[in-house]
Amino acid sequence: MRPSAEPTRRSLLGGSAAAILAQWAALAQPASSGVVYAYVGCYTTAQRYARGDGIHVYRVDPGTGAWSHVQHVGDLVNPSFLVVHPDRRSLYSVHGDESYAMSFSLDRETGRLTERNRVETGGRNGVHQAIDPSGRFLLVANYSTGSVSVLPISPDGALAGPVQVVTLQGQPGPHRIEQTSSHPHHIVFDPSGRYVIVPDKGLDRIFIFRFDPDGGKLTATEQGAAVARAGSGPRHAAFHPTLPVTWVVNEIGSTIAT
Repeated sequence: MRPSAEPTRRSLLGGSAAAILAQWAALAQPASSGVVYAYVGCYTTAQRYARGDGIHVYRVDPGTGAWSHVQHVGDLVNPSFLVVHPDRRSLYSVHGDESYAMSFSLDRETGRLTERNRVETGGRNGVHQAIDPSGRFLLVANYSTGSVSVLPISPDGALAGPVQVVTLQGQPGPHRIEQTSSHPHHIVFDPSGRYVIVPDKGLDRIFIFRFDPDGGKLTATEQGAAVARAGSGPRHAAFHPTLPVTWVVNEIGSTIAT
């Protein structure tokens, strides 16, 4: 029996996801040559006690698994989370402790990146980003300001300013250092693409939103949020591809809830 305080996928989506069994994935296909490219971001600032430098691109040999360096994109501040668009023509980065996201064009054959544009997210310290199933919106979790931003993706892959910034509200958890305020750390679309869940480490909540793929707007569900165990600090979540099950990793409590 699951503890009542622990969220289940059925409770997260109010029962509506019980019939959703379609598998989902956001896997980038390799270039036409069969070569796979890896993109590595890092922290770069003294504030983070870091010595990294920008984004590095590697070619991964499909036969041997060996990595060879292709490109270094320097002069970037804390490009700490990267995501490749499903069409493999764009890469997006958010930057720890900063307030913007960047778009890069991606050469599908060489793997090389070229900066396209950067936009303000409406929040600070973006730590995670997710592209909606239509490929037209980028959602950003702003850790320091306790918000989620929705940025439109243009047909050419460029980012536009946010159409929505949702502030997450609630009572902080009991940890005096890690839970002083809202700290969203992950954004996950459910297998249907109609719902988004956002684990909030600071508030011990997993927020639940409906997603409008036409306008890119988030709307809280009737439930609003699933309540995690006090002091657990939910950080990441994952849906099972076919079963009505969700896993939530709790950073502070060092536990996994289902």
